[in-house]
Amino acid sequence: MVDCSYDPDCHNRSGNGINLIYAGGHCHAPSCLSLELYNVDTGELLCRQEPVYGQGSGKPFDELGYAAIPPCLWGPAEEGLVPSTLLSWTTNLMSIKRNNNTYTHYGEMASWQMRGVFV
Repeated sequence: MVDCSYDPDCHNRSGNGINLIYAGGHCHAPSCLSLELYNVDTGELLCRQEPVYGQGSGKPFDELGYAAIPPCLWGPAEEGLVPSTLLSWTTNLMSIKRNNNTYTHYGEMASWQMRGVFV
């Protein structure tokens, strides 16, 4: 049984939880090295992202210093995606962000945007 005493919307939930279909971390160049998202209850690494830095080739999105962070995607194997893992309503998640402090960048932070499907 889920403890809903701290979450007024908890009673409106039905089903077993969610399957993640998208996870995208956010951090700033040039200091961002990686972001990781773990299921703490199982120790499973759900998502690892490393920025891809532009090389200055003149092509769109390849500007020198530009950082793209490809998201983690889950879905049907026949579409080339990794099947999603069920996250129950009580699953504990942990985020780890690695940063290079060689470059001064004020307001450093890390956050995740995620999308899922109710199961």
